[in-house]
Amino acid sequence: MCLWGQLRTDAQSLTAKLAATASITNQSLGEGIAQKNQLLLDMVTKAGLMPILSNGEEYTLFAPSASALTHHQNDSPDQLKTYLEQHIVKGSLTTEDLKDGADLKTINGNSLRICRKKGELLVSGVKLAKSDQRYLNGVWHQLNGSFQASKSTF
Repeated sequence: MCLWGQLRTDAQSLTAKLAATASITNQSLGEGIAQKNQLLLDMVTKAGLMPILSNGEEYTLFAPSASALTHHQNDSPDQLKTYLEQHIVKGSLTTEDLKDGADLKTINGNSLRICRKKGELLVSGVKLAKSDQRYLNGVWHQLNGSFQASKSTF
C-alpha cells in the first residue's frame, strides 16, 4: 500500500473512533448519577460506592428502577452496599457487548445472565428500560426493576 493509501486508512479509522466516542458524555458515572437521580445518588453515597463510580476504572451500572430503589431507601449502609453492588459489573459494556447466554460477574461476586428474547434484552430476567448511556468511565443501563439479593441468577 502506498503512503497515501495508508494515511487515508488511518484517517478513516480515526474518524470511526471519534464517532464512536462522540456519544460519550464528558462526566463520570458518579456525576451522571448526581445529575439524573437524587435517590440513587443518596443510596450510592450511603453505601460508600460513589468513589468507584467516579474514578478512572470502567464499570457498567444496571440501575434499578425508581420503584425498586424506594423499597431499599431505608436499608442500612451495609444492606445498600450489598444490594447496589449486585447491579455493578467491571468493564464498560454496551448492549452490543451483552451476548445472549453470557454470564457477567458483579463486583460482589454474583452472576448476571444475559438473555435476548423476542427483541428484548433481559439481564437476569429484568428488562432494560433504557440502555447505552455512556460516560467517561462506563455505561449506564436503566432497568425496569432490580435484581434480588437473595436469589441466585442461575
